[in-house]
Amino acid sequence: MGAVHRLYRRVRFFVRRIVNFDADRVLQFARQSARLSSAPLWWVVIDMIWCSVRYETTFENYSEWDFRILKGRERKTYMTDPKSFHLSRRLNDNAQRAIFDDKLEFATRFGAELGREWIDLRQTDAAAFADFVARHPRIIAKNPGGVGGNGISLRDTAEITDAAAVREELLAAGQALVEEVLVQHEDMASLYPQSVNSLRMVSYLDPDGEVHVLAAVLKIGNGGVIDNFSNGGMYTMLGEDGRALHAASDEEGRPFAVHPVTGVTIAGFQVPLYEEVLALVDRLARRVPAFPYIGWDVAITPTGPVVIEGNHNSGVFQSKPSVSGIRRGLLPRYRAAMRF
Repeated sequence: MGAVHRLYRRVRFFVRRIVNFDADRVLQFARQSARLSSAPLWWVVIDMIWCSVRYETTFENYSEWDFRILKGRERKTYMTDPKSFHLSRRLNDNAQRAIFDDKLEFATRFGAELGREWIDLRQTDAAAFADFVARHPRIIAKNPGGVGGNGISLRDTAEITDAAAVREELLAAGQALVEEVLVQHEDMASLYPQSVNSLRMVSYLDPDGEVHVLAAVLKIGNGGVIDNFSNGGMYTMLGEDGRALHAASDEEGRPFAVHPVTGVTIAGFQVPLYEEVLALVDRLARRVPAFPYIGWDVAITPTGPVVIEGNHNSGVFQSKPSVSGIRRGLLPRYRAAMRF
């Protein structure tokens, strides 16, 4: 029955891909992949479709992890977004998703680990917002249900002359969560000071109560005020000691051994206070046992790491072979921890 179910799941996924087929998007990723080999574009497209069935890859996954240049035995080692989604739905309690989907509920539940002051504009009046603005030089406003860095704006409070009007503006835009802007550790700021450069720590709490770190990722901004991969940022993978294993890459697949803005070398960069990061992740993973599989976004402040948010359907991060030289994915690590 297990083999039949897996086949059914893959066929269903493939059918959905066909129904939602976006030719321009597919060709964009196919062209990126075609640059890695001498294969014609039409052959790359066929290979992408084959991999979507055989390995449950999205077209983005195929491009991001250079499947064009990988052998079959190497492709088998990669965790993919559909596989991660299936695991999330199987392991996590879908009925309690609001803990992570709603940033305000998350802030209430994990307040002690946030390391920053925040307010809910729907529960505070103009005077309280004005007091909040007066206490902080910069604020960040968020849509509580926003994803991927969308619905976020940053403001210098010195430029706010009418707090009541700004409050109404933010509420009209759906940005009800307002936080003070975190001051990041000077080592993290040296990478790129215009955004908070965060870590994505993917954890799994097994039935025996052990917390496994499945992936550790350093995300870095590049030209914007957020570090999200889908908004111009880049990422690299971290070793067990919190050191960057290789150069970073962005959504276009471009490698960055050195940050183009700051000139800081990325490969070998040591994340500060990494032992404290691991301790924080261990605490966070135990807070909501109904969600054993979570991707945590963590910032490093001068006094220690704090949590930004949790993702119950964590995206997948792995080394890009053409940038790192690493041709093995993290699926074996996931299988060992989750025992599947």
